Amino acid sequence: MTLHAYSKSRSEVEEKIRAVKNECVLLIEEIIALNEKETQNLHGEISFRYESSAPMPDLLTPFERAQSICFIARYECLPEMGTIGIIEKDERFYLSDMPFLRHFLNEYRLIVMNENDSVYYAQIHNLCSKMANTDPKKGLCLRVEHEKHGDITEQFIAILKGRKKSIKAIMDKSEFDYIYNGILQHSDHEHTKRFLEDLHSGRINYLFLKHAFFLEHIKESLFWHYKILHSLTFPKLGPL
Repeated sequence: MTLHAYSKSRSEVEEKIRAVKNECVLLIEEIIALNEKETQNLHGEISFRYESSAPMPDLLTPFERAQSICFIARYECLPEMGTIGIIEKDERFYLSDMPFLRHFLNEYRLIVMNENDSVYYAQIHNLCSKMANTDPKKGLCLRVEHEKHGDITEQFIAILKGRKKSIKAIMDKSEFDYIYNGILQHSDHEHTKRFLEDLHSGRINYLFLKHAFFLEHIKESLFWHYKILHSLTFPKLGPL
């Protein structure tokens, strides 16, 4: 599929967008098949139980609580793509809301790119995995109960590990470095030549969409991490 030629009809644009999304779906399915074998059996209601008999004033350290709150607040406000609008100007077609698409991509940056940030996906995974401790005397102990199968803690932790591996695999096959450091967050000159070409050709539209599709899946992959942390006691957004 050539993305550099201007499209001559709305149907051609829509077909290109479908092709980009299908490409992402196939890649994600391949990655899931390799990394998330345990996920296939997780059906039905589950609940979390937390135990600790260690001498500690709270279930989480002050840093861990701050980390959790920051992640939850960000996760709950991550935007969703919704319908992809197309408008026509001077017999050419454009995305109807490029500012929103740029905002969408920017909102995920700390989670997928900034390894030193406490809400980076691997940092959040490490916090949740730490709770897999089986001895309450050593600290916070997470137990996961299934409505039919009882204790599934080990399987559940394997699921979290599989989802972390899947996110890493997606990142390895992505171009987020170029998007964030060459276009959205920074304007590193090493990317300028390509950016000018992608901008003029219109390829940047499809590149942004491709990575937005990736991010939608990454948000879904972090759902159980979010539920683990959210099930502990956190302050909620206060009213006006």
